[in-house]
Amino acid sequence: MPKISVVLPSYNQAQYLPLALDAIASQTCRDFELIVVDDGSTDDTPRILDGYGKRMPFDRITQENRGLPEALNAGFARATGGYLTWTSSDNVALPRWLERLAAELDRSPDVGMVYSDWQDIDEKGALRREVRTLNYDPLVLLRHNYIRASFMYRRECRDEIGGYDPRIRYQEDHDYWLRIASRWRMKRVPEVLYQYRIHATALSATGRADPSLPKENPVFWRKHRASRPLRWWYAKQKWLWVKWMYMLRGQDIPR
Repeated sequence: MPKISVVLPSYNQAQYLPLALDAIASQTCRDFELIVVDDGSTDDTPRILDGYGKRMPFDRITQENRGLPEALNAGFARATGGYLTWTSSDNVALPRWLERLAAELDRSPDVGMVYSDWQDIDEKGALRREVRTLNYDPLVLLRHNYIRASFMYRRECRDEIGGYDPRIRYQEDHDYWLRIASRWRMKRVPEVLYQYRIHATALSATGRADPSLPKENPVFWRKHRASRPLRWWYAKQKWLWVKWMYMLRGQDIPR
């Protein structure tokens, strides 16, 4: 069995998919399996995956469009690695991404999940900013998803808490981190290991732009905030203090 399982869900992002696949193929750590989930794409995604299938081995799942949470669950149902992670088809994992995150889990047996700093890039791949995120603070995490997109967690985490909640679109990752944090400690790897692409057709951007969606997913609210109002209030105050400290130091706030 591989040490690491990487799931790559993709839906109609053929223009960025080759870069995401090349980034995984270029990892310095070679002890991993790649599982690509085509979540009902109607663009050139199938053709691109056909071509890459001749160049690099990966497991491929094709399904009707069900949304990101269910695409992730389909991918991780096939995963056999002891460490788990996923990357988006519009983002770029830097070469040491898998190596450094896995090494931190190796040396920290009491930690369930690790995460790293990242860079924001634009549609063409130009650097917008370098983000030095927060050291692990479970209270601030309740208020703000500062983990973003560069992370790795143990299989035991998934075995205990289950899969991603399909009722929580656009906040499925934040929900998952909070569920992990309720049982395990997390740890930041203070290195830039990932590039997060900011563009108008990103799922997070389209979700925020949809006026029919509530600002806060009601299921997420009930699970993590309405059920713990006092803790949520303290989390909000601490996050305001953290943002103020970032501004005093002239640093970019992790978003």
